[in-house]
Amino acid sequence: MDRKTQTSGSGAADTRLGASDGVRRVRDVVETEIIPRLVHAHAQPRSNALERQLIRPAEVEAFTRALLERAPDHAQKLLDFHCERGIPLEGIYLQLFVGAAHLLGAWWESDESNFSQVTLAMTRIHAMLNELSPSFHATAMRSPLERGSERRILMTTLPGQHHTLGLSILSEFFRREGWVVLAIPSPEPGLIQASLSTHWFDLLALSASLDAEVDDLGSTIAAARKTSLNPRLAIIIGGPLLVRQPQLGTTLGADGVSTDALDALALAQRLVQAQKEVRLN
Repeated sequence: MDRKTQTSGSGAADTRLGASDGVRRVRDVVETEIIPRLVHAHAQPRSNALERQLIRPAEVEAFTRALLERAPDHAQKLLDFHCERGIPLEGIYLQLFVGAAHLLGAWWESDESNFSQVTLAMTRIHAMLNELSPSFHATAMRSPLERGSERRILMTTLPGQHHTLGLSILSEFFRREGWVVLAIPSPEPGLIQASLSTHWFDLLALSASLDAEVDDLGSTIAAARKTSLNPRLAIIIGGPLLVRQPQLGTTLGADGVSTDALDALALAQRLVQAQKEVRLN
């Protein structure tokens, strides 16, 4: 069962600069200019839309139980109610949909719901997400990208994950901000490395759910750095596993950990900006 991806955390880009005289000037730029900018950016507040819980836990539970009913009408009415009362779509995605996914995972683990029920409910959330997607993208506030400033991200779960709502939500946020996104749910073994070796990506986002995936996550990160066309590839990791063990971001060699889609987007933007500034200096 995929315990829904959220993606979080913080971390400055690992520039991996050596200590030789030839790179001291670059290191000084990183330490005196780039890192302070990243720290300042990380301290900026989130969108006001999600500074507080907009949908109460009891409302999330009611929606989740409605998803398990034989017909989808009740769940749709609850969704419509939250939209009509002015909940922004960011809140619908990150609080209602992700919250429901977490509950479904907990109920499956406790045997309150079986796998078929959970799969049906997740399928309904995916359908709702697809229905809301045009409106979500219509709210984009980005300016046109400058020439040559295209940002590319490969986002994927580890092989074997079947419920991929978190990946779908993550891709929604990145695409809305103008990123070129290749999302690979439940990749076949070797596909991540093959994609990185044949296409240029600024960033790799990996999601992991289970404690048993720690070794696979570490080996995937190591292989990605060896095979990527981009020698400065930034890697962020998220998902339920990282919520439980955020220290894995450091021990596995990632550049950052994220807790949800907004956090992942902000972190990705900082890492890519750091890449750019290192190249310029």
